[in-house]
This record gives sequence, structure tokens and C-alpha cells, in this order.
Amino acid sequence: MPEVLVGEYLFLRLKELGIHTVFGVPGDFELALLDLIEPLGLKWVGAPNELVGAYAADGYARVNGMGALVTTFGPGELSALCGIGGAYCESVPILHIVGYPTVPAQKSGKILHHTLGDGKFDHYQRISSELSCATAVLDDPTTAPAEIDRVLTAMIYNSKPGYIGISEDIAYAKVSAEYLNTKIPRTLNPSAPDSEAATVTKIVSTLESAKAPVLIVDGGAARSDWGRHTDALIQALKIPFLTTGLGKGIADETSPYYHGVYGGEGSYPRDVINTVEQQADCILWLGNCPSDFNTGIFTEHLNHCTIIDLQRFSVKIGETKYDGRINHIIPLLTLIFTDTHPPLAQLPISPFRQILPIALPESNKIEQDWLWSRLSSYLHPGDLVITETGTAQVGINSTRFPSGCHGWTQSVYGSIGYAAGASAGAAIAAKESGTYQRLVLITGEGSLQLTIQAFSMLNQGYGITPVVFVLNNSGYTIERYFCGWTAKYNDIPMWDYTALFKALTTGTTKGFKVRTAGELDGLLDEKEFNEAEYPQCVEMMMDRFDAPAAMKRTFEVKKAREAAQAAVGEE
Repeated sequence: MPEVLVGEYLFLRLKELGIHTVFGVPGDFELALLDLIEPLGLKWVGAPNELVGAYAADGYARVNGMGALVTTFGPGELSALCGIGGAYCESVPILHIVGYPTVPAQKSGKILHHTLGDGKFDHYQRISSELSCATAVLDDPTTAPAEIDRVLTAMIYNSKPGYIGISEDIAYAKVSAEYLNTKIPRTLNPSAPDSEAATVTKIVSTLESAKAPVLIVDGGAARSDWGRHTDALIQALKIPFLTTGLGKGIADETSPYYHGVYGGEGSYPRDVINTVEQQADCILWLGNCPSDFNTGIFTEHLNHCTIIDLQRFSVKIGETKYDGRINHIIPLLTLIFTDTHPPLAQLPISPFRQILPIALPESNKIEQDWLWSRLSSYLHPGDLVITETGTAQVGINSTRFPSGCHGWTQSVYGSIGYAAGASAGAAIAAKESGTYQRLVLITGEGSLQLTIQAFSMLNQGYGITPVVFVLNNSGYTIERYFCGWTAKYNDIPMWDYTALFKALTTGTTKGFKVRTAGELDGLLDEKEFNEAEYPQCVEMMMDRFDAPAAMKRTFEVKKAREAAQAAVGEE
């Protein structure tokens, strides 16, 4: 009977599930395990620290479908947990593999390095259990294959991180290879056919009875399961569609049915609010995620609408919940509404305005609202755009993506520094898939200070060519709205980002520091800049008190609402 090592079994399962690159940081309890990766045909990409590694695994998983991270027991795994927390929050399946001390060492009760000094070895697993859908610490070779399969199955089913602890002695124990003959499902299976059919019938009848239905593409419910089906659904329905900030980058924004980004007072363009809140009477909402930053800090008004909310495991129409899974419901709706179904009632189609050259601002400063509009004509089909939490996250809603351009931002968890690390992993997955040609990272200088080490991965040639835009406005802009413009704690140390971009690689790179809109406008038009096959960094010097109009408007409404509530409280 053929046998494999437990560690080999684990990595063969990852390979079977389509994971080709494993991220992490080496540590003493995992070194023997790492020796098994490359002989099995997987690629190891070392990260400068565990946090960046976790973000890289997240970015890889959002492009590839799932990812994997290896860290050592204790300090290593704890350093990764901020990244794992974001993946849990935003439904990104990552397997976190942790190298543990040997089973005899754990049972001895002795104080080992990397522990909390109390002779116990279960603290970290219990911490990670709050940020994972399933955990296992392998302590018996005979049950190891079943435990590995259990965690991986739960990870795929829930689209959440999983956790497996494995020590050197268990990793090198032998088990039957026959377990590998049973395959792990890579996608979410449909629910019961009869109940799913009844749900689809109810959705169709609700849409048919509406006088002005619209579609909103959001980012909840694990977009990797259903995002690829959305353009076909939009074309079949032929009704106006919008995205949210979390859903931006999923659907084709060159469609004649695209109206813009809806997020309450943070909507762009402004007439989107009227379309959704005044004209529409029914919303087919894909992956609704009503978080604060995704709704313009809860400034949406939708009580007049019937909402058909498609989620990962269920569908809710009004207040009634139905059985059905989003990744299966969308293709069924597409089939029904393609060609043979009578057209739905429609709002007048008023396509999002064409991308036209825009004039430089009179100040010649790199103003926020000018910048985001200008980027619309800079982006290429085939670009992968990753936007950092903060000002960029709001401003990007004013940028129209060309067809074949995909992107995302971490809207819900909102961990600053995420985008740089995620870009490194996403670039690698994009190269493996051949889907995208260029990576565009848009980040703020404050966020970048947390994870600038990610440049050392991004610039190594592992993935597709990156272009990094750094918004340098001398501090944390979004926090200024929360806490006051002149608060000293919003200031940050000054760095030379273009110099650091070069310093963190030994290869060819190019950096640009631009101070005026004219300089930036000219650079974005340069043929050499657009066709470069080497990493580039553009540091944009901006006014510290400037912010996107949608962001200003949202916070003004928030402050007015709080003032009104305070006044009522005083009466």
C-alpha cells in the first residue's frame, strides 16, 4: 500500500485545491515541514514578516480562490493574526499552517521558547479559533488525514480561514496515500433542488412585479464564488446596476447599464442617490454588506424598496428568508432572463458618463477629486487595482474601471497597510492565472509605513508588473475628519517613498515624485511609463487638508446627525 508523509499529504491537498504558492516566514518549529513544499511542485514565497505574509495570502486567495500561509508556533502565528482576522471578516479562505513543537515536548509540560511560559500549548489555537471556521492540531498520524480534510472542507464551505497545527514528528509520520483518492469539493454545492427552484421562482415573480428594479453588486458573501457570473446576469436583466464600495471591481463598468457607486451620502455620481432612493422600487442585491463605510456611515434610505438579498447560504426577500446559494442562484436567473423572458420594467437607461479628458485644476495641485477622475483614463483593460483603506478607498469610487479591469479594497475590516501586502500576493496569483497584465496599488503614505516591507516581495519579479501610487498628504486624512484637522497624532514621520521603493529590491525600478497636477497628468500620458515592464512608484505630494467630496459630504451628514441627536438629548 503506497504511503506519504503527513506533511506531504497536507501540501498535496493544497495542490489539489489549486494553491500553487505558499507564503510565510520560516521558524524553528516549521523548518522540516517547509522542506516538503518545493519537492511536491509548490512554490514557496518568503515574506519579510508574518503580517505581510498573511496579507499576501489574502490577496492571493482573492484572485486564486484560496491561499495558504505557514508560520511558526507562538510569536509567528500571533504576528499574522491581524491579516487572518481581515480574511475572516471579509470571507477569504486561507489555510494558516503553524509549525508546532513535537508531541512529546508538548506532553512534557516543560517551558519551551515561544510559549507563554506556563507549560501549556493550546493558548494560540484557542485564540485562532475566534478567527477561523475550523482548527486542528495534529497529534496522531492515524487521524491526521481526516483532520486535514475536515479543516479544508470547512474552509471551502464557509469561505473563511482554517487553522492546522503540525509538528515535525507528525509531519514526517507516514499515512496511507489512498486517502487522497477521495477529492475535496472546491466549490459550494447547491442547496436542495426543490427549495432552490422555489426560491428562484419567487425572485423572478418579485422582479416581474416591480416597476423600477435595479441591481446592486456588493462584496459580501465571498465574491470569489459568484463574481464571475455577474456580467452575464447584468446583460440578461438589462436593468440599471450599481456597485457599492466593497463591490467595486467585480462587474464591467463599461456596460451601458452601469450607473455608478451607491453608498448613501458617499454615492458617486450624486444622481445615484435619486436612482436608488427615489426611483427604484425593487433592488436585487448581490452580497449585501451594510457596514458603515459601505453605506456612507449608514446614510442610506431604502425603506421604500423591496430588497432581494442574495447571500452565500440564503436569500432574503423583504423579511422572509429562503433557501438558496448565491453562486447557484445567479446562473439560474441569468438563464431565465436570457432571450426568452419578457423584458423587465426599466428605469430610463442613463449610462454613466463617458471617460473624457478633464481639465487640470486651477490650483495645479493634485486635488483629490481631480486625481480620481484622471485615473479613469489611465487604467488599462487587464489591470488589477488594489486600493488601501482610507482616503483612497473613498476616492476610487469616482474612478471608472475599463472592461477587464478588476479590483477591491478591504472595506469592512479596514486594516491600514493591508493593500501593500495583498498586492504582492495578488500579483503572484495573477501571474499564475494569466488573467491580468499589470498591478496598480493605490495607498496612503501612513498606511504604507506599516507594511512597506511588502515592496521587497512586490518588486522581486514573482508576479505581474506593479505600479504603486502613494498619496502623500503628511498624515492620516480620514482620521482628521474623526478627530480634528490639526491633531498632532494624525501626523506621521516623513519618508522618501520612491527611494525606499528602490532600496527594497536589487532589480530595476523607477520612481517619480510629482508635486503638481500638470506633472502627474504628463506622466500618466507617457508611453514609456504606461508600457514599462519593471516596477514603478509614483509619490504624489498632496494638500493635507484635501479629501474626496463624497468623504466630506458623508462626514458632514454624520456630524449634523450627531448634533441633532445631541440637541434632542438636551431637551
